[in-house]
Amino acid sequence: MFGLKLTELRKQRGLTQSDIAKALGIARTTYSSYEQGRRSPDVDIQNKIADYFNVSLDYLHGRKGSEGHMLSDKQLRVASHVDDDLSEEQIEEIVHYIEFMKIKQNM
Repeated sequence: MFGLKLTELRKQRGLTQSDIAKALGIARTTYSSYEQGRRSPDVDIQNKIADYFNVSLDYLHGRKGSEGHMLSDKQLRVASHVDDDLSEEQIEEIVHYIEFMKIKQNM
């Protein structure tokens, strides 16, 4: 699961393995082995990866969220674009809209 999440996150952002390896301070072949599931990064590198992609370790490991369910692929795609070049005001507007949609659904 970890390797699949790494690959998914990297491709969503249009990055190469070399880009991420450089940012993490590791060899590209080492990073590649993480994506392929041949190696597991130590805790420090896992934290760096989570910080780099702005995701939780639970997400990277495919663990269920606090709501007790996994996000759908569609939810992950939407969430992955929420912070791309948006101002804080725009993000806040999106959050309010999501809250509105939840309320509307329960009417």
